[in-house]
Amino acid sequence: MEINYDKLVKEWSNRLNGRNPIFTNRYHRTVLRDVMKDFGYPLELLDEAKKLKKVPKKDYDILYRIGMDKYTDEIINVYNGIYKESIMKSGGGKTAFKRNSWKSNDLKLYATKFDKPLYVTTAGSVKKVRSPYGVRICQMKVSSSASPSAKYFGQVYALYNFIISMGNKVELKEKLPPGIGYEKMQVDNMVERMTAMFPMSDSLPLQLHIAGQDMGVDINSSIKVPGSPKADLALGQGKTPNFWISYKHGDYVDSNGNELPASYQQYGSLKSFFTKSFTIKAEDAGMEKLINDFLDACKGKATHTVNGVTGIKMVDDKVMLEVNGDFIESPTQNEDIWGKNFTWVQNRLKTIPQTNLHIVDKSGFSYRRSLLDQGKAGEKVTMMSIFGEDYGSGKSGVNNVDVLLQDSKAMDVAVMMNDDIAKGINIEPGSTGHYMLNPELHGTSTKVPKFSQNYLPYLVIRYTGEMNIGWNGGADMFVGARFLINPASQSKKGTDI
Repeated sequence: MEINYDKLVKEWSNRLNGRNPIFTNRYHRTVLRDVMKDFGYPLELLDEAKKLKKVPKKDYDILYRIGMDKYTDEIINVYNGIYKESIMKSGGGKTAFKRNSWKSNDLKLYATKFDKPLYVTTAGSVKKVRSPYGVRICQMKVSSSASPSAKYFGQVYALYNFIISMGNKVELKEKLPPGIGYEKMQVDNMVERMTAMFPMSDSLPLQLHIAGQDMGVDINSSIKVPGSPKADLALGQGKTPNFWISYKHGDYVDSNGNELPASYQQYGSLKSFFTKSFTIKAEDAGMEKLINDFLDACKGKATHTVNGVTGIKMVDDKVMLEVNGDFIESPTQNEDIWGKNFTWVQNRLKTIPQTNLHIVDKSGFSYRRSLLDQGKAGEKVTMMSIFGEDYGSGKSGVNNVDVLLQDSKAMDVAVMMNDDIAKGINIEPGSTGHYMLNPELHGTSTKVPKFSQNYLPYLVIRYTGEMNIGWNGGADMFVGARFLINPASQSKKGTDI
């Protein structure tokens, strides 16, 4: 007999005056018996359900973490399979697979594609199954209802089934550490393929080519780059690197060669540039003036401006700003703004006499300016954002990479043979990918490479509550705004200024 569990549980709850039914409660089971009689369901099902197995602590903890923390009375029922599996969805945005509906068996089959564990991330209100590189496969939204439907518990059951059946091939994490993602996947692919090719050369280093072009270096090793510099992978001889690669994920054109919107959000964050070494370089190249002029043009667009701020403190849970020796209430008490920025402003004011504080606390604040319209300084900032802040040094390194590679698929890595002996390695994006060589390190011209319309670089400032930036030597500060260099198609919502 086909049982409509949603209908059954809904009616059961209705007869309990909207309360969440609990099978282990004797009175609740009595009410359920009446409901089943009225629906014509065999009462033998109740006798089977009475034989529920006790939940081991390990399984209890798993179920608690994947959506049952507010429904602990139902954990025993989910564990014992009272609810049949429901479908989980892939969710919006980028996912690892085009499939939209997932049950536990579907996930088990997909997991065989990898020789590394999959992840289930449990932080927040959405539980996600992710590939070994952190790419979302599917997800389950945690219910906020006091009495979730049988469908919800069925989703939890499907996720639980997948986790326990995979053993150590699935890891539960609150959230994934930085560095896991498409970039790591691509780097691992290139490393694995090149490692297999190096022994084919009779132990001699191989000439490196990018898209058929000789890079002028020989390699016999790949070296993963630690930390978060511009480079994602280094190639070299032994432990000595001589060629650095930065990778961006996504298609540059479609299968017909038509230009696509930029596949990544940003070339770089200007906040990461504001180091002592960058400031020195910026002064020499006119970049600091370019950046300050842009921020000066944007500050009048802030939601609030308080000039001449010399101090900041909390009084009765309110943010107070010191101006002319008196403390006045901040024009906004927005927790998203001050929760992240209060300490930063406080510390900055210890090192400077005063500042003009420009506060952005409303969405919609977004302004941009084309970098390539700003002369040599604009070109220099562009190149530094793509290849690293050491661009122009004449020497490649972790922050002056040799090439930017872009593709949504595994990069083509091929051995180049001569008389049955490997002589070189060629790395090349696919037909929908793209690459850009560092013009000061490779080629006959140091001119800025040509950009497609969607990838033209823009200075961008936009609202985001937790970010901040200081300029003009600290005489001006933005709080609630983020400062970026974006491709044109990722900055279209910004007003040109």
